[in-house]
Amino acid sequence: MIVRIGLAAPLCAALAVLASAPEAALAEQRIANISQGTNFSVALFPDRETVVIDLLGRLWRLPAGGGGAEQLTPDDEAARHPRVAPDGSRIVYQRLVDGQWDLWLLDVETGDRSPLLESEYDEREPDFTRDGRSVVFVSNRTGTFSLWRVEIDSGVLTQLTAEPGDASFPNVSERDEIAYVRREPDGWSLRALLPSGATVELLRSQNRLTAPSWRAGGGVVVYNEQRPRAPGTTPSSELKMLMLSARPVIKPLTRSEDVFESRVAWLSPGEYLYTADGRIWRRGIAYASRDPVPLFAAVSIETNTPPAIDTPLDAAGPHPVHGIAGRSASADGRTEVVSALGDLWLVERRGARRLTDDEFVDVDPYVAPDGTFAVFASDRGGQMDLWRIALPGGTLTQLTRTPAKERAPAISADGRSIAFLETDGLEPRSDARLRMIPAAGGEPRTIATGLAGAVGLAWDSPERVSIALRDATGRDAGRIAYDVASGRLAAAAIPPPTDTETAAAALPGVEWQTAGASEPYVIQVGRLFDSIRADYLRHVDVHVEGQRIKAIVARGLLPLPERVIDLRDGTIIPGLIDVDAHQSSLLGERLGRAWLAHGVTTVREVTADVPDALERAEAWASGRRLGPRLVISPAATTPDIATADGGEGAPEPAAAYPIPIRAYANLRAAPSVFAPAGGVPSARIYPHPVTPAGSPFRTSPLGLAYDDVFNTLIESGTVVASSLAAAGGVSGNHPALARIVRHPVFERFYTPDERSRWLSPSSAAGPLPDQLVRLIRAGGLVAAGSEAPGAPYGLGVHLDMALLAEAGIPADQVLRIATAGNALALGLDRQLGTLEAGKLADFVVVDGNPLDRIADALNVVAVVKGGVWLDQATLTRR
Repeated sequence: MIVRIGLAAPLCAALAVLASAPEAALAEQRIANISQGTNFSVALFPDRETVVIDLLGRLWRLPAGGGGAEQLTPDDEAARHPRVAPDGSRIVYQRLVDGQWDLWLLDVETGDRSPLLESEYDEREPDFTRDGRSVVFVSNRTGTFSLWRVEIDSGVLTQLTAEPGDASFPNVSERDEIAYVRREPDGWSLRALLPSGATVELLRSQNRLTAPSWRAGGGVVVYNEQRPRAPGTTPSSELKMLMLSARPVIKPLTRSEDVFESRVAWLSPGEYLYTADGRIWRRGIAYASRDPVPLFAAVSIETNTPPAIDTPLDAAGPHPVHGIAGRSASADGRTEVVSALGDLWLVERRGARRLTDDEFVDVDPYVAPDGTFAVFASDRGGQMDLWRIALPGGTLTQLTRTPAKERAPAISADGRSIAFLETDGLEPRSDARLRMIPAAGGEPRTIATGLAGAVGLAWDSPERVSIALRDATGRDAGRIAYDVASGRLAAAAIPPPTDTETAAAALPGVEWQTAGASEPYVIQVGRLFDSIRADYLRHVDVHVEGQRIKAIVARGLLPLPERVIDLRDGTIIPGLIDVDAHQSSLLGERLGRAWLAHGVTTVREVTADVPDALERAEAWASGRRLGPRLVISPAATTPDIATADGGEGAPEPAAAYPIPIRAYANLRAAPSVFAPAGGVPSARIYPHPVTPAGSPFRTSPLGLAYDDVFNTLIESGTVVASSLAAAGGVSGNHPALARIVRHPVFERFYTPDERSRWLSPSSAAGPLPDQLVRLIRAGGLVAAGSEAPGAPYGLGVHLDMALLAEAGIPADQVLRIATAGNALALGLDRQLGTLEAGKLADFVVVDGNPLDRIADALNVVAVVKGGVWLDQATLTRR
């Protein structure tokens, strides 16, 4: 391939910018018809002619022989595991309230609902006693789940068991025997609590046991046994019958079914109802066949579509700097250093003066108490190490040289010692080590290891360093402290520090502008996939002016400018978009180049640290560092952030933020739709419109979903991010992934240790969820999201595209998902995602034919972002 360039191209890149006032979301009511359910329960009324089920978080009543379902509980509450009183007058169920389960009663005749038991604990899986005056349930009031009983009229509570392990699914027999399951360290057991108070073990298994149910007359218990997904085995969920005698007998009742976690409903001693494979089934103990019970229900769904981002993303500026990746001041407050636009700045009375000036990432500054120097983390030596800078002169000294990544330094009050965090991982919450080094330099000393979720340090005294922690959701998880001499964990009750916290306020006197192409040019290309048509446009000229596509025309139709790039043997596709990534400064400046080198020109970052993400976004937008456009989604736990679509608690109008900060009404990592039982999620749900209130999606024991999930997703317009490689494992042994992970670009950007972490044999690639393919074929909205660093930055989108193509999704549709579809999910479809005149010039030049072989999309020759031409040599050069 010959590339002919008339004039030198700028080597800077631009990032999407946005100044948009909040707009109201567009609401619409739709109806989803439901004939199947996912992991729902069934309970029988005493007349044996009516059943109650829990479907999409609501309770429904329908004839035992099947028919239309009548909704009993409102849309705005999440209800599960209903049980009917012996006289049929009431239903007890567990209701989700403020993140915990309470017990509620429903009067069948009046429809009135009232709390039976509300507390700060979880109360779950209730069942009526034989006389209907009490309810037996499980609760974690004592730290583990044990059996309890509550009298309905008096509210008197009685603890029934106090065993190690967690109890679940109590079921009361006609003789007041309570069958239940207990989780034990080495497996599961099926037990019975007798009226005398004694407990008897009925059965023990290495597999998960759930939902026992006594048959009328006693002596027989039907239960569910699940064999989890494991290498070399087939997962299963089966009903089994235990006949109690001197020598108990176990009889399998089902095979090759996806049996749900629900107690069976006995129609007679020989016939029962149960839920499996998305339906209610009628079955006899003596028969191998089953008969379906028809179910028809309809739910009203309110979509809530956020407005599109119409403000031009190529606004030149100047823009104020809001991205502050750390700030610190001396003890007297006279010397303050901040990190912004990838550099260190000394804050002075009239503004800020740049202390470092290069493409490297300089973050986490900490000023010595006397103000004579500061330490910070920087990748200027190759990895993130600690550096020292003299103040105010700026002389630099490298303090650490390790293959690990250093961050969050803190200087002792006497200025002699520096404590810092060190990690081998890729996320700030990766397990870290607390280390210490003399301020003048020397050999680091390890104080503590295995620190999960450590995000910052402070010296509480000359002998003690405290560590700020965050949990997996980004919430503040408190602080711990270590004695620096002994390495022992110190007492708690530590006040948080105030001198190293970041803020979103603008840096005074400092502004930035978006980088763009300095002159118009034309790319002459052999094949162009515009993400609109199913095939290529061939032999076309792409005219670029500024940051936008001016025209796409047949070869030679318009006059050529001075600069022409000859790609007549090449292929152009739109820039890829990743809608689900989590980032940090740990990879330094190579992070942005890695995205671009893989052809990813736009990334949505989910973060609890918005100032840090803004620093990255502004540095990439201004061309201080090479990197993609960035759309920031504050995590659900992030307070006081202005958003383009009207997020709560804005510190100032959203128009003041030129970087897209897009926090949809519920745009966050939600419970997975397609999660294998006991496994990691294989897809993430992002309610692009809001999903139905009170309807938490759940999966079956085999990790399957049915019509209730699919029809609701489709009708609500919910976007489901793929995250296939992150969930199933990035394995070179998987046929669809082998070529991807062996591509030279993966080795070029990541160290052997980093690559080995992603390719760890312990995370064998799982099968592609058939449900995700089913959702795509049914017209559901699926987006390509890698959940990086669960999958490698940049490479994860290609891994997911390869898995989708292997599952039979046509290559043109796969490419549209990762480009036009992702732009639509982010509200950027009017400016990104397709190649059309007037849209931003974001596209990728590849060597090969991605419509014939999707892996060719990784053969990146060059990337154009905002009109700026970046060849692979530029992107791979340190």
